[in-house]
Amino acid sequence: MHDHVTYTRSPIMAAETVPVLVFADVDGTGRRQPMEIEREVAWFPECEAKVAFFHGGQHLKDGVSLVDHSYGLGSCLASAIRDAKRFAEHYSVGGDSSLVIEVNATMRFTAVLPNPVETIGQARGYREVPNDWYLNSKGTLEELHKLWAGKDAAPPVTVRGMKDDASISETIWSSGNTEEENASLLAAFRAKAGITA
Repeated sequence: MHDHVTYTRSPIMAAETVPVLVFADVDGTGRRQPMEIEREVAWFPECEAKVAFFHGGQHLKDGVSLVDHSYGLGSCLASAIRDAKRFAEHYSVGGDSSLVIEVNATMRFTAVLPNPVETIGQARGYREVPNDWYLNSKGTLEELHKLWAGKDAAPPVTVRGMKDDASISETIWSSGNTEEENASLLAAFRAKAGITA
């Protein structure tokens, strides 16, 4: 049984029944064979905020990377901005500097099994959907066989990747912006991501 548990305070989207293609030892010989099953899957939104350093428009390095985990949707955004401001102050980076510090935020959906397995404080723990669950649609098995044979093929969609097109990634703060411009960037991201708290 897949037992990796992830914790969240974020709301869980309604579960849906998903056709899944898995590979399992169905006859006890150790040889994995494809099985078509249906599973209830739910998703919750989660944010990640990364501080990055640029010089002359070129990416130099990444700084801290923060995620919401069990603190609530969007909780990492203010902490990442606070860290970026500290870096800007420490290195005397302003609007006219060739060094630019940015905070880039991503909101994505994490696929989990819909029933919480435990609760710690206000955070609920859910089992994550395994990496090797494929969205079972026409041609999924054939595409996998092509990939394994080293042939050119589009990788099939995993259940975890089903909501990737709903992800949002944007710059929410930059040392090259005014406070008003940064406030506008953050507000726009929060609105697109549905962050209300």
